[in-house]
Amino acid sequence: MNKQLKLSALVAALLVSASAFAAKPGYTADQATDAVTRNSYGECWKNTYFDKATEGLVECGDKEAAKPAPTPVAEAPKPAMVAVKEKVTLSAKVLFDFNKTNLRADAKNELDPLVSRLKGDANLKSVEVDGHTDYLGSEKYNQALSQKRADAVKNYFVAAGVPAEKVTAVGKGESEAKLTDECKAKKFKKKAALQACLEGDRRVELTIDTFKESVIQK
Repeated sequence: MNKQLKLSALVAALLVSASAFAAKPGYTADQATDAVTRNSYGECWKNTYFDKATEGLVECGDKEAAKPAPTPVAEAPKPAMVAVKEKVTLSAKVLFDFNKTNLRADAKNELDPLVSRLKGDANLKSVEVDGHTDYLGSEKYNQALSQKRADAVKNYFVAAGVPAEKVTAVGKGESEAKLTDECKAKKFKKKAALQACLEGDRRVELTIDTFKESVIQK
């Protein structure tokens, strides 16, 4: 009877031991908590069948913890070429003497910086030079005057190296005069005073059509 009881206890112990091995393969584990049994030094208790390569545990220092997946790097904004139109207004008083179409000697101070800019723009599409006058004089005369002034500025640009095929000159005469009503209402006694009031209408406007790099945000 004693032998039978001992045999049963041995079988039970083996079953418990086998169960422990199965819960944490390669280690002795507490069946109640599933925690690895440790010795007095705090070291995990490994059994004789321990294989570190396949059974090692991180908690026992036998395996490296899995490294977190790398954080995705946000894609940098991509540059794109965007069409841009810019207007530059030049006073006719600076470029020409009154009622004249030849550029003044000091007109280069206004035009040379524009020449440098246009020549240095690899993305330049076109430049339109528009001549404008005030309402004084006949419409036909003002149209011819504005065209000649626009041509004078265009010729200066081309002579300085701006590609001729990219520059156009348009005379608009008095068609876009903006100060006519305002200055007429003041009823100046002297013509010189009226001419001074209308100075803003005597101008040359440039429309620069180009492409510029712009960053597109995603």
